[in-house]
Amino acid sequence: MDFTKRQTRIINMLKQTSPLTSEKIAGNLELSVSTIRPDLRFLTSVEILNARPKVGYEFKGNQLLNFDYDHIYQTPISEILLPTTEIKASDTLQVAVGKLFLKDVGSLYVVNEKGDLVGLISRKDLLRASLNNSNVQSMMASIIMTRMPNIITATPDMSVIEAGKLLLLHKVDSLPVVDKQSSRHAIGKITKNRIFQHFIEIGMKTINN
Repeated sequence: MDFTKRQTRIINMLKQTSPLTSEKIAGNLELSVSTIRPDLRFLTSVEILNARPKVGYEFKGNQLLNFDYDHIYQTPISEILLPTTEIKASDTLQVAVGKLFLKDVGSLYVVNEKGDLVGLISRKDLLRASLNNSNVQSMMASIIMTRMPNIITATPDMSVIEAGKLLLLHKVDSLPVVDKQSSRHAIGKITKNRIFQHFIEIGMKTINN
């Protein structure tokens, strides 16, 4: 199994001294805990590390030499897409809030009468607008949305690693995935949580085999 340079440093560190807390590991690497958290999650999910509550992380051993490292990162996101939750540009904030919590999603995709993607509203956008506005029953959602073309999008042929880089670079939780032939036609979305779920699913399949 191949690992990134940072993951290799974490493994070697814990081979020498275990257990170590995430704060101690981050300090030794001169990085923040939030920066190394995805590495710790991944190494724990494939059972290289063991996470002990209130104790820290310890080296468990490379038990999965046959782990398909390329597959986990190079999978096209078209295989793991989530459906979008859409609203119309003319819908009110009240409608938007209701749909967001009813569907339990982190973002809403705003479409026009033709079904084209024209904007995006995040959970934070709705919360901020609702707190600062008592007129949510009549205020249109389109007023607070981020408008195209100022929305970062992905295409279905992108790999998991490419989409993950976009999510981290732009510090967002999800990306609309649009048709390569039409940048306004959203066919799904990819989120940080979906990518993490993808890692766990492949790790569990490897363990069970």
